[in-house]
Amino acid sequence: MAGGWLVVSDVEGSKRSGAIGSAVRLRFASLPTRIIVSVFAAALGTGLAVTLLSTSSTEAFLRSKIETRFPEALRETAEDLERWYAQREVDVTTFASSATLIGSLHRVGGSADEAQRYLAYVRDGYPLYRALFVLDREGRVRVSVGDDTGVAPGRLASFASTQATSLSEALRTPAGAIQLASTPLVAGGERIGTLVASIDLSSLGELLAEERIDEATALHLVDAHSVVVASSSPRYVGRRLDRPFRTEGGAAAPVEDYTTPEGEHRVGSALPFVRLEWTLVIEQDYDMAFAPVVSAIGNLLAINLFIVGVFGVLALSIARSIAKPIRLLSDAAHRIAQGETEVEIPRVEGQDEIGVLSRALHGMVERLWSNQVELERKQEQIERANASLTRANQDLHRSNEVLEQLSFTDGLTQLHNHRYFQDRMRVEAKRCDRTGEPLALLLVDIDDFKKLNDRHGHAAGDEVLRRVARVLNDGVRETDLPARYGGEEFAVLAPRTGDEGAHALAEKLREIVAQERFGGVEGADSDAVLRVTVSVGAAIYGGDVKRLFIEADRALYRAKAEGKDCVVLFSDDG
Repeated sequence: MAGGWLVVSDVEGSKRSGAIGSAVRLRFASLPTRIIVSVFAAALGTGLAVTLLSTSSTEAFLRSKIETRFPEALRETAEDLERWYAQREVDVTTFASSATLIGSLHRVGGSADEAQRYLAYVRDGYPLYRALFVLDREGRVRVSVGDDTGVAPGRLASFASTQATSLSEALRTPAGAIQLASTPLVAGGERIGTLVASIDLSSLGELLAEERIDEATALHLVDAHSVVVASSSPRYVGRRLDRPFRTEGGAAAPVEDYTTPEGEHRVGSALPFVRLEWTLVIEQDYDMAFAPVVSAIGNLLAINLFIVGVFGVLALSIARSIAKPIRLLSDAAHRIAQGETEVEIPRVEGQDEIGVLSRALHGMVERLWSNQVELERKQEQIERANASLTRANQDLHRSNEVLEQLSFTDGLTQLHNHRYFQDRMRVEAKRCDRTGEPLALLLVDIDDFKKLNDRHGHAAGDEVLRRVARVLNDGVRETDLPARYGGEEFAVLAPRTGDEGAHALAEKLREIVAQERFGGVEGADSDAVLRVTVSVGAAIYGGDVKRLFIEADRALYRAKAEGKDCVVLFSDDG
């Protein structure tokens, strides 16, 4: 009996399972159910696929851009740093070769006060040098100007044996990070001391801030002890970067993701700065770098959910609305198939298939027409915007051309500026090295310019500078390059010009300035006619650009010493 009851129970359970399965199959066989399920599945699958593809493509694109931009930014910044440090060496060497400084320290009866005034003048003209020191041969400070806070005497004494221009490691002082540049002082072939300059490294931070890709990207210059000595973001200066980047053969390190000791997720790279055995580091917050990916994921998920919801509701509405009209239309079609001729196609106002379809078609046509009108209006707006952008781009291009011109033009005299002149002088020197042609450098300095300023005012001084610049520009040859080198000093680079040509050109420029009468100068007396003279020092390139400038400067100093308003061509025999 017990076994029989069990068999009956199994049979009844099987019948119930079969009934449920049949109901499910029957339910799924209905058109509304299949429409809803199909639409949901298609919308959800497509949305997920688009989301994955879009986010992975966006991330790969951003990473490739970073892997291209970071090394380029590092290389360009390293080149600018190299030029910056090369210019510092030129500055210190030039200061140390000044006849004023050497003469005041070496000649009999020379005064240290004169050397101190010269160094004060140099420091005023070059604010990035926080302090300047002159050491005797035993390493004792003989003359100093500027803020020497944080520079220990023992540190200065270590430069007493400096044989060539050199740079120290970065030093941290209460006033900020500095670096010491030293060069020997030589008179008559004899070493008489050492010139040491304290360089304010905060100016490097300004250079790095100009070189960074955008405000979200940081550039750091890290010393051999992994300490940040300069950064585009001042808050990093003095901090230790514990992240070791894999730099090999002087090339940029691969772009890496890493987490800082403070828990910040970053992406960055590095490049060795060979001159000082330091490292140049570029980094960016990871979330900031890949923010478009996060934004794209959120937007795509929101759009996908919206699409799935809209299509689900639409599928349910369509399934419900077409079931009954389809049955009515099927019955009408069957009656026509049976031969009935007077069959009226059912028309149900409200939710019948024909009514919904007709209204849907009508609404669709209206929407299409409205969208077409709107698209035409938007197209006109886009064309106007494009025209406006084109004009803006043209204005920007013109502005960029003006800015580019201003970057190598002196604003007062309209001659080329110091930076452009230095670049051209290096180019011409390389050309002379290749071709063996001569190259002359003329340094032109207005005589007694300070007295003119003191007597007639700075407005008159500026006007004299402008007119002298115009006279020099008109007096040189087409192949020559005149420039304002600084203050009242001008420089002329004369390619393919030897000793005789350089002296002749210098004498010509001196004469035309002396013959010019500066009447009607703003700031001077209305009937005053100013007479301006210049002293000219000339030198011929001998294979060393630095030496060329030093020789021309010495010749100019001799011209000043010999009474001004004259020309001196440098020669090795004095």
